[in-house]
Amino acid sequence: MTKEDLERFAAIVAAAEREKLTNWMWSLGYATGHGDTIEDLLDHLRTQITERLEAEVLMEREACAEVAETTVCDTHLPTGVQIYSSKAAAAIRARSNA
Repeated sequence: MTKEDLERFAAIVAAAEREKLTNWMWSLGYATGHGDTIEDLLDHLRTQITERLEAEVLMEREACAEVAETTVCDTHLPTGVQIYSSKAAAAIRARSNA
């Protein structure tokens, strides 16, 4: 077996592994970009995961702020509780802008 044969074999194995990673990313709804190498694909995946997590955090914060605001709308609660709930909702939203 020559050096060229080994290099061709290594390229075939790398392509197969890259294809497996690409298919896995697609199955989870991630784009693969123009990843020519496994490292490129993983870098692109890292970016997408970070963006997805940031979006999820923002949605969760908004949901928490809305829960606090529903307390504000409850006129049966003492005024102090209503004010605290309003401030809590504002503080939760402010974290998204920090």
